[in-house]
Amino acid sequence: MNDPLTETRLDGEDILDGSFLRARRDRVRLPDGTVTTREYIVHPGAVCMVPVQDDDRYVMVRQYRYPLARVFLEFPAGKIDAGETPLATGQRELVEEAGYTAGRWTHLGVIHPVISYSTEYIDLWLAEDLAHVGAQLDAGEFLEVVSVAHEDLLAAFDRGEITDSKTVAALLMLERRRAASTAALRIVVRGRVQGVGYRDAMTSIATVARAHGWVRNRHDGTVEAWVQGPRDVVERVVAWAWQGPLMARVENVERHEVAHDATLAGAFERRETA
Repeated sequence: MNDPLTETRLDGEDILDGSFLRARRDRVRLPDGTVTTREYIVHPGAVCMVPVQDDDRYVMVRQYRYPLARVFLEFPAGKIDAGETPLATGQRELVEEAGYTAGRWTHLGVIHPVISYSTEYIDLWLAEDLAHVGAQLDAGEFLEVVSVAHEDLLAAFDRGEITDSKTVAALLMLERRRAASTAALRIVVRGRVQGVGYRDAMTSIATVARAHGWVRNRHDGTVEAWVQGPRDVVERVVAWAWQGPLMARVENVERHEVAHDATLAGAFERRETA
């Protein structure tokens, strides 16, 4: 059922078709039946990476942003290429812009930075277990990679020096995550992880750790699990997921922060393939 505030598109046209962005003008019918126009930018979407070093310092970039004619301190980011998943974009852009790979990725959330005139969305990912490999900047791309302590980043925000929307949103998500004593993660494990006792082993490990949730095989050959409980318990179970049972060969563990499921208060479950 449509929301009574919905505006209905009647027709439209491209105002500009650039190499990166498209500008459109649509004719729409408003909720009261009147007709007006809406002009907006069509954006392919982007990913913002939040790289955290072992000493709790953030890898950030200083970059000149032409529309506002100034240099901004921000978390590295890049647009999603056609056919690319947000995680793949984050992995590629972290190397290209900042010169790092990450062994552990956690999805923090998504934002829509300019909802009044753009379709843009930005996926935010926490990148940990970093290894420096050297930046691979695109032609015509100029930026400075810097390392910023957590307290210095907060102080810069308090002074009004950080106004980039994706960086502000990521900082809020990080602070909420740090303050939480509990955690809930949905993970997807890739590699040789089916037919090797992975589900039984994770069920045993999570049960001993007193975590709540479930684990199951998926038809695409991966293992999926939902793990929640005290944050240190959840992190121990997920750290084990990178190893798995003896015969497993884990290639990647994709992590997604999720809301706690109140129905998962009992024993950790081994579920059937879905």
